[in-house]
Amino acid sequence: MTFLIDANVIVYAAVPSKYRDACLEILEAVAEGKADGRVSTAIIEEVWHIELSGRAGAIDGLARQTYLAFSPLLPVNDQIIGRALDLEARRLGANDRIHVATALANDIDTIVSADADFDHVPAIRRVDPLDAAQRSRVLRS
Repeated sequence: MTFLIDANVIVYAAVPSKYRDACLEILEAVAEGKADGRVSTAIIEEVWHIELSGRAGAIDGLARQTYLAFSPLLPVNDQIIGRALDLEARRLGANDRIHVATALANDIDTIVSADADFDHVPAIRRVDPLDAAQRSRVLRS
């Protein structure tokens, strides 16, 4: 099963948090070829923005490491922006709508994210990194 990895999973894996171990497990499984997690250009931009802002502490180089680990990235193009603009998802901001549209345009119906707002989008299934059973199913596929 191919799934999209939200920026918060990448950031949480890099900083002390209750999500760290679970997020590291997901990223390590992808790095080892045991799981098929994908990242888009918009997700890299979001990680880079958080890195440059300093909001998450010292995570220097995280965007570059993510880019190198997940290249080739899923692109964000005109079709995806149009789909994001048409998305009925009041709880999602612009970036998250782009993530959903990117996933759907690439036949991905699952996003691994700590953001429960994705739960209100019928077309996508969110896997919470802290839910061991859900995480296990994604990593086994």
